[in-house]
Amino acid sequence: MQQEGQSARWDDECHHPDYKEINVASGAGCWITLDNGRRILDAASGHSCVNLGYANEELVEAAAQSCRTLAYCSPEHHCRPVTALSGTLSRLLGGGYRLRYAATGGGANELAIEIARRYWRHKGEPEKRGIIALDRSYHGSTGSASFASGPGILQSPHVDRSEEFLHLAGPRDTVAGLSRDLDALRRGLEARIAAAGAQTIAAVIVEPVAFAGGVIVPPAGFLEMLAALCRQQRILLIVDEVITGFGRSGQWFAFQHADGVRPDIVTMGKGITSAYFPLSAAAVSEPIYETFLLPGNAMSKVITMAGHPVGCDVALKVIEIMERDGLVARARTNAERHLSKLLSLRGLPAVRDVRGLGHMWGLEFSGTHAGDGAAVAREVADRCFEADLLVLQADNLIRLNPPLVIAEDELEFVVGTLMSAVQAASRTS
Repeated sequence: MQQEGQSARWDDECHHPDYKEINVASGAGCWITLDNGRRILDAASGHSCVNLGYANEELVEAAAQSCRTLAYCSPEHHCRPVTALSGTLSRLLGGGYRLRYAATGGGANELAIEIARRYWRHKGEPEKRGIIALDRSYHGSTGSASFASGPGILQSPHVDRSEEFLHLAGPRDTVAGLSRDLDALRRGLEARIAAAGAQTIAAVIVEPVAFAGGVIVPPAGFLEMLAALCRQQRILLIVDEVITGFGRSGQWFAFQHADGVRPDIVTMGKGITSAYFPLSAAAVSEPIYETFLLPGNAMSKVITMAGHPVGCDVALKVIEIMERDGLVARARTNAERHLSKLLSLRGLPAVRDVRGLGHMWGLEFSGTHAGDGAAVAREVADRCFEADLLVLQADNLIRLNPPLVIAEDELEFVVGTLMSAVQAASRTS
């Protein structure tokens, strides 16, 4: 029975042995303030989403002004913010895309999967429903997005796996500490397609960098290989940019690091509004979109809060700020300057690997995935927190994705604190 004054929030995770309760009172810039007044630098950008930092007055004012002008518009109608954002996003993607909106990153991936399957039905091939994803991918925790998420990441026994969702080994085995080269990845994908039959596969969905899976950066040429094989086998390519998009990789979208790759569908969320409003989107290439214009093929699907005008206005302001302040280029510069320092930790016995791209950095520790390596990672995270730095820890991994607006002295604090924590934990392990 709930007692008076007891929180009514669903909070079962607090019973996990590694749970650390953090009560946040406010945030400003890259810092959060706890309810006891202590300030912590948030090198996790909230949940990989507060790209422009907390209490950004330009974003707050954009949301307020938008709400005063048009607090809501039905997805069945047209309004300026949605139209303007759609054109801007297509431009950033290189042109030739149509935008359809959702409210969460997982929702955008569910939408992409549905669009891919409907596309093949429009083409007279309804049996093409299978979805291929990587074993350490994360695409969301609801519906078909949870089915696509790799079993190595979304391990809940309550996730009902579907036989239409197939997984294959990705570029990195963080349990064994082994990497797979491009040839091995190609052979694995070809074998998976051959076993299922290309005539049953609708799409491959992939993250350019598997951040939740351990900041797994694939070998050079991976996306190019994937795109070519998908074209050859008549399979759509969905690129999940929910975490990696909006400058975090050092490009507007991480797939743009690849040479000549144009995904059939690109999903995005999180940084699209810097988390100031729930918004996500699926960008669909024109040839796919055109099949939905034929009689009887319309989506006829309404998501009440999808493409909310306030969220779209905030997203437009995010893009304006990023272009004005050169934040995409700054992510590249920051990586060149500071990731190289973290790479020096590879010489420590406790450190198995250090890797990253743009503002996504990961450390993988030696030892068992859930044993010694995880214990070192927990100690590193605890030491960082004691020094007023928040990083992400899961299993034998530490992950960071600091806000794009982080100042040079703050980045030096992040890197210096993390390096000291790793060195201290290495001495005790």
